[in-house]
Amino acid sequence: MDMWTKQLGWVALLLSTVTSFTISAQEVVASKVQSELPHTVIRLPNVHPGRDAVYAYAKTLLAESLRVTKAQYGTFELLVSDQETAQERQLRSLEHNMLDVTWSVTSKERERQFLPIRIPIMAGLFGKRALFVKAGDTRLKGVETLQDLQAFRAVLGYDWPDTKIFRANDIPVLETTYRASFRIVSEGFADMFPRSVMEIHEEAQDDTLSRDLVIDQNLIIAYPSPIFFFVSSDNQALANRITEGLLTLFETGKFQALLVANANFKQGMSLIEERTVIGIENPFLSEQSRLALEKFLPEFSASKPLEDFEATEMAVPVQVEKQ
Repeated sequence: MDMWTKQLGWVALLLSTVTSFTISAQEVVASKVQSELPHTVIRLPNVHPGRDAVYAYAKTLLAESLRVTKAQYGTFELLVSDQETAQERQLRSLEHNMLDVTWSVTSKERERQFLPIRIPIMAGLFGKRALFVKAGDTRLKGVETLQDLQAFRAVLGYDWPDTKIFRANDIPVLETTYRASFRIVSEGFADMFPRSVMEIHEEAQDDTLSRDLVIDQNLIIAYPSPIFFFVSSDNQALANRITEGLLTLFETGKFQALLVANANFKQGMSLIEERTVIGIENPFLSEQSRLALEKFLPEFSASKPLEDFEATEMAVPVQVEKQ
């Protein structure tokens, strides 16, 4: 072997050593950066019976939004409360540091008190209400207008924004708890229990909730009413992380795919197609949330190609600042 060949061999060995050292150093730096990021425990509310699939979807979506932001924010784990909690109490638990994230129908009042992530996670379908009625009650068959509907009494929850929305449209409302609402209709104290098209099928299959009730075959009551993730008013960092994660999922199409693949979504869309839709106003929706609905809802259309999505356009109405 001549001197030139030996020199080339030494150069190759040196380059290999330097490259290996550089890669190892990069791995060490990356590992160190990752280890320096915090591990975040995120506390969530428990599920109401009869709403397991909707809850599972929201929890999965949240987990995915956190997973795709691990490189920037660190690892996480979700800790579910062992107690079933009403909507308003879930939100109050954010402020009292008992929960970190919840999801709820929004309103101006809730957005003043808590920090919304203005991305509609249920594609606005909680503003599309099918109706539980007493088995054998066919009186809604003749209802075609809001004026017709105002002759019937609904039952809704004490702390639900929907209760105020119905009353603002002169639809009589009896207020009670979630569980009692089913019994109120079956015993004839109210004529209908409006439920989101995404949850009514699952509730109808739970005989402990909806015994003696059926889903009305004629009507959908529709109004703009998105569900958002909420965090406490002082948790801007978590709001930023969830927002970034959701927008990333939107950009890749994973968000839309998760929702469209959900059986409750498919069943809900079929309910809307088969019924007369009566629209009512929602005077309690903020302008920012109305804009979010207008921007995001077209992205959930099954006929719209996901590649048409523009993340920068979608980011415009997503304000995570407290009003």
